[in-house]
Amino acid sequence: MNRLVLIGNGFDLAHGLKTRYEDFINWYWEQWGTQLLQCYDKEASDGLCSFKMNDNIQLGSISYLWGWHYSRKNPMIPWDPREVVEIATQDKETIEFKYRGQLLEKICKSVSTKKWVDIENDYYSLLEKRVLPINNYIDKEVEVLNLQLDILRCKLIDYLELEQQKQNGIIDAIMDKIYRPIDKKEISVAYKGPIDSWLFRKKTPIAIMLLNFNYTSTPEQYILDRTKTTINYIHGKLDNPRSVIFGYGDELDVNYKKLQENNENEALRHIKSIRYLESDNYRKMLEFIESAPFQICIMGHSCGNSDRTLLNTLFEHRNCVSIKPYYYAHDGEDNYMDLVMNISRNFTDMKLMRDRVVNKEYCEPLTEETK
Repeated sequence: MNRLVLIGNGFDLAHGLKTRYEDFINWYWEQWGTQLLQCYDKEASDGLCSFKMNDNIQLGSISYLWGWHYSRKNPMIPWDPREVVEIATQDKETIEFKYRGQLLEKICKSVSTKKWVDIENDYYSLLEKRVLPINNYIDKEVEVLNLQLDILRCKLIDYLELEQQKQNGIIDAIMDKIYRPIDKKEISVAYKGPIDSWLFRKKTPIAIMLLNFNYTSTPEQYILDRTKTTINYIHGKLDNPRSVIFGYGDELDVNYKKLQENNENEALRHIKSIRYLESDNYRKMLEFIESAPFQICIMGHSCGNSDRTLLNTLFEHRNCVSIKPYYYAHDGEDNYMDLVMNISRNFTDMKLMRDRVVNKEYCEPLTEETK
């Protein structure tokens, strides 16, 4: 029996990386603040938004604003980049601020409440509104939307490359969970009968695949024997930016067929199930799950809709014997039920789901509960 470990953003968070949705957006605006302090033109744009000095401001460049137009009680105190952005976006008499499209504006409106996966959900919701299959026509804004996602993807890579350098070392509790034997009580009822005698002889996983949905190399430090344990960077990796897949992957969505019925390829530009064909990572995953019965362990993956096509393939596969979610716990509360509800959305057979998902009494937090 094998083990397939689904590694998501929570895995990186456990290792000290600031990879939350909010962390990335905050970094983005901090970069903008630094740029505005150094900008020697009257206008600056990155394809996602733009800042332009109004015509009534008689200064040579945006950078002069902070030394001449805006006064401070103590000029010796340097500007905070976030403060610069806040002023620049709110002072309409001095600077004209514009979003160049809807994507960044949409995701910034709720940055404090959203989770990482919602970037891709926001993209898909905007894409749905722009595709008009009835007239076999695609709104030109889709090209703008796809371009913005490409820009966001490049900036995400830049940010994660910096964060990857900060990760802590091995967490013993996670190492134990990756390699510990498979417990018979975790196996689905449908599988217990056929393999019960086999489990008594040997419970230790024969082969382990770490299916890394992140782009970082954090799981590399958990490889003890590369003949037994492999890492599959299903969405690409940072040291090969062209391989990074950032988009949406829910073919089970009721509106997905609208995208397929449209003859314009731009509508499918960032659909994950198509982008998977650019490498053999997806095929390697299929070969692994076809080779033998396997248990799925979830470590830090939210199991959100943006990966539903792939997760459905795994969760309902005939060789899947159980799905064990390692949840997040904090101050006496945990997200086990939220995680299970997300898992359920990746099933088309609810009876199968209830049999395969491991009960909470046999599950535990990914790391020790934080107070």
